[in-house]
Amino acid sequence: MRFCVSLLSTAVFFLTACSQQGTDNHGFTINDVSISHAYQSLNVHFQQDLQLSQQAREALEHGVTLTIRLDIELRDDANMISVQRDVRHYQLRYMPLSERYQLSEEQPDGLQTFPRLRHLLAAMDDINIHLLTGPLLPGNYELRTRIHLDKSRLPTPMLLPAWFSSSWQHDSEWSVWPFVVSV
Repeated sequence: MRFCVSLLSTAVFFLTACSQQGTDNHGFTINDVSISHAYQSLNVHFQQDLQLSQQAREALEHGVTLTIRLDIELRDDANMISVQRDVRHYQLRYMPLSERYQLSEEQPDGLQTFPRLRHLLAAMDDINIHLLTGPLLPGNYELRTRIHLDKSRLPTPMLLPAWFSSSWQHDSEWSVWPFVVSV
């Protein structure tokens, strides 16, 4: 009987934690993407808006590394065949001893340090990516993009609440950005 009561109280705790509505506006949006074609590559400039929820900010300040994932897909507009797919991961950390925030990318020299979280998020709002594509035939293409908080990289005890709580939903919609490759 004690086990049932304990299990029931744990379930009620998780359900109330998951159903809490955040009072702050949070989420990720991609506002604009500009694309320029270079030799066997694309230079892509992202302008986005990243707002972390209160729960995500608190987790970050308590030592949880947050991973932001940027999905990129290049498609041929004529037949909608995917030409190139790319995924970029950005890790956000708080360093309590120095009271600084770190942003790291996949590249070895991609570590930046900021005095405030708002400075780190401002750096993420405006990023440039060099995407290797190989030779592209002249024609119409589209670049599909989305950005989201990668919940699968959270610590195991946080996974269940993160999957069901609206406070952890930061995903942008897929956005499509057409462009032309000329001769």
